[in-house]
Amino acid sequence: MEILKYIIPPVIGAVIGYFTNYIAVKMLFRPLHPVKIGGKTLPFTPGIIPKGKPRLAKALGKAVGTTLLTENDIKNVLLSESMQNTIKSYAEKLIKSELSVKDFAGKAMTPEKYEEIKQNICLIITNKIMDSAENANLGQIIAEKGGDAVREKVAGTMLAMFIKDELINSLCMSLGDKVNEYISENGRDIISPIVNSEAEKLENKSIYEILSESGIDTEKISESFLNIYVSFIEKHAEEFIKNFRISEIVEEKVNQMDVLMLEDLLMSIMKKELSAVVNLGALIGLVIGTVNIFF
Repeated sequence: MEILKYIIPPVIGAVIGYFTNYIAVKMLFRPLHPVKIGGKTLPFTPGIIPKGKPRLAKALGKAVGTTLLTENDIKNVLLSESMQNTIKSYAEKLIKSELSVKDFAGKAMTPEKYEEIKQNICLIITNKIMDSAENANLGQIIAEKGGDAVREKVAGTMLAMFIKDELINSLCMSLGDKVNEYISENGRDIISPIVNSEAEKLENKSIYEILSESGIDTEKISESFLNIYVSFIEKHAEEFIKNFRISEIVEEKVNQMDVLMLEDLLMSIMKKELSAVVNLGALIGLVIGTVNIFF
């Protein structure tokens, strides 16, 4: 029995220390909701984490957004060699894809939207051709060139005695006016089907075919694509990244998390450390209980 007075105090101290720290750790998360007795909320309810979740969310958001994941960090990742290689590889894959322009566009939009965009582009091209034709005054050009041709044909012949410059100019100018009038009234009806036909031919070709037929170096295209990307990131990354609102997003996500989910997350990160705290309580209790034997 004498030996019990040397065993019991350390054991009791270890048990008290263990359960004291165990309860303290559990009180970080429990109870999940306030406990009320007689209309009054008991102290330490809810647990520290559930009660302070908004403050924790704000602190985590600030830590991630201003320290752990800064704008400069994101910019460096976007400009890293691996990212640039990925961008260039994607550009090369896109350029050399065997998908037709129509099929490729179909991955990004509905058929109706694609058809709408195609028709708008065809209309813009048709209008540009019409504007160029009208500004070029083709009727006047035809009149002048036609007049020169007639003069050359009749020069040195008996017809030159009857067909004077005034008559040639009058006839050709009248022809030129008719040409301009015809172009203005019917030009779009003639040009539009041609533009639509060419658009249909192009949309059924791959991007690589179109570039190759145009004599464009696809390697330079991918390099240009990469240069545009790098230039954009270098000049506009900070402004672009600010719109990520990293701190606000983290804070919002933490606030939206269920307390049990938040507990699982924190326990997955700190399980060993919290277990060590509990075990340390047992060790300290054991030491104190042992010391009490001798005093």
